[in-house]
Amino acid sequence: MSKRKTMKRNQPQSLLSKINAITLPARKGIGRGLRAWQRVPTLHKLGLLLLTPLWLGLLAWQPAAKTPEAQISGRLTLSVAANETREIPVPNGGQRLDHTLTQGETLAALFRQWQLPSRDLIALIRAEPSYQPLSNLKAGQDITAVINAKGELHYLEVNDHGRLLNAFRRMGQEFSLVTTP
Repeated sequence: MSKRKTMKRNQPQSLLSKINAITLPARKGIGRGLRAWQRVPTLHKLGLLLLTPLWLGLLAWQPAAKTPEAQISGRLTLSVAANETREIPVPNGGQRLDHTLTQGETLAALFRQWQLPSRDLIALIRAEPSYQPLSNLKAGQDITAVINAKGELHYLEVNDHGRLLNAFRRMGQEFSLVTTP
């Protein structure tokens, strides 16, 4: 009898027995899933059977793009003249500093270079909006600073190719975000 068992083991497996061996773990998993499905309450089964196709349909649905009611027409005129410096009021005894940022330059470095108090930088950081932080300054942006007679920062604005990004005005010991100088 042991010879028969040995002979069967030495015989090559048929294609169907190989497929059976490969798919056995998947079939066992399906069986476990079906047994678990049978334990789900009937009302929940009904809800899942109705809502799953609806959810998949909504996931795949792409609404059609809206077409404009009227054809867009018009003219936009932009000045290509060199950037003009705006008039920013400078307090008596104060000075205006204009600077274009270079690669790697920071606002803290400019404060040291201009010998401005670090408390002004801290007050600016407190006043900055989270969506446009002063820590994201980039090369090519223009900084305009107005220094008062005491050597303190009175006004600071950041421009990017002529577009005002941020402007801050001194209000006592703090700074306030402003939209116009």
